[in-house]
This record gives sequence, C-alpha cells and structure tokens, in this order.
Amino acid sequence: MPGIKEVKEPFSGSKYESNSKWFRATGSGESINLETSKERAVLIAKQRLASGIQSQIKTVSEDYKGERQSDNTIGDFNDRFQSLTREVLNQVIVEVQTIDEKTFQKSDHTYITYVALEARKKTIYKKLKEISLAQKSLSEKDKKQVQEMIDKAVKNLDDGE
Repeated sequence: MPGIKEVKEPFSGSKYESNSKWFRATGSGESINLETSKERAVLIAKQRLASGIQSQIKTVSEDYKGERQSDNTIGDFNDRFQSLTREVLNQVIVEVQTIDEKTFQKSDHTYITYVALEARKKTIYKKLKEISLAQKSLSEKDKKQVQEMIDKAVKNLDDGE
C-alpha cells in the first residue's frame, strides 16, 4: 500500500510468546529520560504478563467449574478464587525475569526501550496454591478445591520436570 510502511519491533516471534512452560510478555516505553523509558516498558510488559496469567488461571478455573457442575457452591468458589488470583498476581508479578531488553535513542534524543519478561507457569501455580492454603477467608473445602485444580493444571504442564 502506498504511504504505509510495516514496522517490525524487537522481541517478536515464538521465543517471546507464552508456551507450555512460560508466561511471557513484551512492552515498550518512550521518554526523554532513559530510566523512564525503561520503567514504562517494564510496566507495560508486567501488565500484559499479569493479564495473560489471569486469563490462563481463569481458563483453569472454568475447566474445573465444568467438571464440578453438580456442586451448588461452585459459583461462590469462583468469586473467591478470582479474588485470590488477583492477590497472587500482586505478589508474583515482582518476581518475573527479564529475558531481553533493548534501548534506542531516536533522532530527537528521546529513548525507546523494549523489554521481554517471563514467569515460569509451574512457579505461578505453586504460589497460587501456597497462598490459597494460608488464606483464612477460604474454607477447608475451598482450599481442597484449589489444591485439586492447581495439581491438575501443574500435571498438564509440559514442563520437563
């Protein structure tokens, strides 16, 4: 198309996408200040990573709910579980690893930073299980349901361990 040029950003392709072992996300940030461009890139990547983790855990929860349709309390459990998921995300999102980072300076002297982050799925699930077992707001039945759900999700991971 005339007047349109495709732009290829760093960190595209399967190496930077979530897979059976890893949650992954990328982000970019721009600023006249180098550190601010890096902070913005990391913030966006963490937001995307958290969103991906939350979506995956919601899928695990929905699968579990489908298996437990006969239990009349499963709807309440899902609400409590989603709240637990948000709490876990707040704790584990600081533990992610940077797998790649690049910074460029544009002709107007602004910086643009690209960053790629990852978090091991097994670690996220284990943390979710650990925090759920310590929750005083969850009943023993809820805790057992979370354990079953997470154990199944971890078993289904292609993690090589």
